[in-house]
Amino acid sequence: GKETLASILSRIGSIHFKKGEYDQAMTQYKEAHDLTMNLRGMNHPEVAGILHYIGGIHHKRGDYSDAMDCYQEAVRIYHSTLGPGHSAVAATLVCIGSIHYKKRNLDSAMMFYREAFRLNRDAYGLHHPDVAPTLKSIGTILTKKGEYDEAYDVFRDVLSIKCTLHGTDHPEVANAYKSLGNIHYKRSELADAERQYRHALNIYRRTKGEDHPDTVGARTSIEHIRYWMRERGSKQQGPPQDGGERTSGRGGTRTSDVQEV
Repeated sequence: GKETLASILSRIGSIHFKKGEYDQAMTQYKEAHDLTMNLRGMNHPEVAGILHYIGGIHHKRGDYSDAMDCYQEAVRIYHSTLGPGHSAVAATLVCIGSIHYKKRNLDSAMMFYREAFRLNRDAYGLHHPDVAPTLKSIGTILTKKGEYDEAYDVFRDVLSIKCTLHGTDHPEVANAYKSLGNIHYKRSELADAERQYRHALNIYRRTKGEDHPDTVGARTSIEHIRYWMRERGSKQQGPPQDGGERTSGRGGTRTSDVQEV
């Protein structure tokens, strides 16, 4: 009946969304939303779920105000129907955090990411696919705020989770090594940074090939670090941290800075 139709409309909307066909997706989701509201009323988790997806379309379009309205209404419905501690709300909290991050509201973004992380961790445990991406976002904000010790601990947890989920020879594991390398680099611990980037490079080579951008990026980062080790004459003294390009001294060629996650 109508419940089945609403579900089908949502699935069609999801297909259009994944294909980047946002206008078609919006049409399907809005029909599903109206139909579900008529069937369930305004305060129902299924309505919240559809609002989350509608917010996602606005989010992709860069319409952050409309996206936030949808996300906040979804959170309100989840809280009123499932309670504030239910993991169903975590994905929407992550999206709200993402908008704050894009607007450079790092403290607000962190608040939502931490709450989403807590809900998923409490519901599923630490080693779950929904936990690591949020944890990585937390680590990224800590890095941007210069809180390197805490960021490093977070990225070590991300590495542990990725190894448990994917094994030790997977691009996601390489990404985690790269995040650790970035922290060492920012601390001017060049030898340690090179070691982490080397781990990432070896995995990228095996899983993506020599010419993949991730492989090239890791290789370039290692070349950059080696240049600065030679330039400064010490593994303890690091490069300037102004984010610019550096002249390598080899015929005036340029060596780009370390690739950030």
